[in-house]
Amino acid sequence: METAKTKMNEELLKGLQREPTHKAVLLYSGGIDSTAAGLLLKQEGYSIWPLFIKYGQSAQAAEEYLVRTSTEKLGFEPTRTIETDLLKQLTRSRLLGQTSVDDSDAWVPGRNTLFMVLAGIYAKQIDADGISIGYMLDDNFVFGDNDFFHHQAMEGILSRSFLQPTRVLLPTMARGKQDLTKLLYQRGVLDLTVSCWNAKMAEGRVVSCQECANCVERNKYINELREKL
Repeated sequence: METAKTKMNEELLKGLQREPTHKAVLLYSGGIDSTAAGLLLKQEGYSIWPLFIKYGQSAQAAEEYLVRTSTEKLGFEPTRTIETDLLKQLTRSRLLGQTSVDDSDAWVPGRNTLFMVLAGIYAKQIDADGISIGYMLDDNFVFGDNDFFHHQAMEGILSRSFLQPTRVLLPTMARGKQDLTKLLYQRGVLDLTVSCWNAKMAEGRVVSCQECANCVERNKYINELREKL
C-alpha cells in the first residue's frame, strides 16, 4: 500500500531544500554580549534582525532605549520588540523589577530557553537561517540554560519544530567578556551598550547603579583598557 504524502513530509522536504537567506535573528538586549554577537555575524555576511523582549526586567527602560536608538549606528535592521509577563508570573527573580547584586539575584529560570523559542518563531516568519544569542566563555557554569550544550540542544529543537535546519549561531562562544569589551571599545560602540542589571533612564540617558556584579566587571575592564591605550 502506497504511503500517503503528508503535509509534514512536504514541509520537511521543502525545508531541507531551502536556500540560505543570510538573515539572523539576534536576541538583543543592548548588552555587550549581544551587541558583539551581532557585529561579528554582520562581519560574516549576515543581515542582523534584532529581537528585544520586554519581560519585566529591572533595566527594561534603559535597554529599550538603547535597542531602539543604536541599531542604525551598528548596521542592524530596526529592532522588533515583543512583551510578555510570563516570567514575572512564574518566577521570583530579583531581576524582575527589584535590585540585583550578584548572579544568584539575577537568575531567571528558563529565560534563555523561552527567548530562543520566541526568536526561532520570529526567524521562521522572516525566513532567517537561524538565531543568535550573546553566549560567551564566561557564561559557562553560571546558568544551566546558557551554556554550549543547552544552545546546541536548542538548535535541534528549533530545527525539528520548524521542519527545516534552523541554526543557533554562537559567534562569541570562544571569547570572554574582557575580549568582547575590548572589541566594542576599539570599534567605538561600547557607549551603545548597558551592562547594569538595575540601569535606569534619567534625563534622556542611561544611568547604571555602579554596584551590581555586572557594573563592577564592566568598569574594571574599561579601566584596564584605558590604562593600556
